[in-house]
Amino acid sequence: MLYRYVGSRLGQSLIVLFGAVAISFALTNLIGKPADVLGGPFMTAEQRAALNAQLGYDQPLLARFGNFIVNLVTGDFGVSYRSNENAMTVVMSTLPNTLVLVLSALLLASAISLVLAIFSVRHREGVADRALRRSVGVFQGMPNFWLALMLILLLSVQIPLLPSFGFYEPAALVLPMLAMAIPIVPIQFRIFRGQLLDVMGKNFVEAMRARGLSERSIVYRHGLRNIVGPAVTLTALQLGYLIGGSLVVETVFSWPGIGNLVVSAVQARDFAVVQAIIIVVAAFYVLLNLVADVVVLLIDPRTRKGTA
Repeated sequence: MLYRYVGSRLGQSLIVLFGAVAISFALTNLIGKPADVLGGPFMTAEQRAALNAQLGYDQPLLARFGNFIVNLVTGDFGVSYRSNENAMTVVMSTLPNTLVLVLSALLLASAISLVLAIFSVRHREGVADRALRRSVGVFQGMPNFWLALMLILLLSVQIPLLPSFGFYEPAALVLPMLAMAIPIVPIQFRIFRGQLLDVMGKNFVEAMRARGLSERSIVYRHGLRNIVGPAVTLTALQLGYLIGGSLVVETVFSWPGIGNLVVSAVQARDFAVVQAIIIVVAAFYVLLNLVADVVVLLIDPRTRKGTA
């Protein structure tokens, strides 16, 4: 059953990934031809045509797409027009910086959300709980670019405590990490709180209360155990979202990651790098969802009934 489920999910993931590859190819080819950028204003029409032919842009769109797929299968992601390096090598050189930022933001947001959710459940429907929910709700939907600018203004300009750009020291991680973590706290808080409240209303919890177990013991020993599955799924989704959504934050803070790279690559029409970034982000998102589904299936026996 498990192998059949994993095989089915893997097939779905490959279809999604192929769709992302096709979309990346279509979008980058709609921008224009690279000779328009590489050639400069002094190149003649004949020279532009020769350069486009050299790069394969004299072929029909479907033929180029077929060649693109064949090259991907063989591991050839093209060459960056700016650095003359393999496009995937350029992307992989910046990916670790993005992962450092994204994982730090996700761990911070998850820790804050879990602590707030536990506090809210233990004081549910009290004054502190209602005040907490209203306070957390303020950050729901807050644009991370606006938050990033406010953090720079407050903690780098008005109170010069932290650097506002680059990745030259550990302190430079703090502001971009906060800008990415804070907007996702309300989502995680609501899900963690909802799952905990659902568990706390179960019959076995009432039986534990009748036996004299404290509310704190029930929450920590039994409540948290039952939200592992939803937490794993949510973490995978948020991680994929943060990797794809790092563009704005990395640009604001001049963070040397794939978000900053894709902006410069689009401006320079470095198509190979743009396509490689889209494929990497899509692959991460698909892989994380697949791993999360399998992990939940293994750790939570209740989910196996739905896959039988």
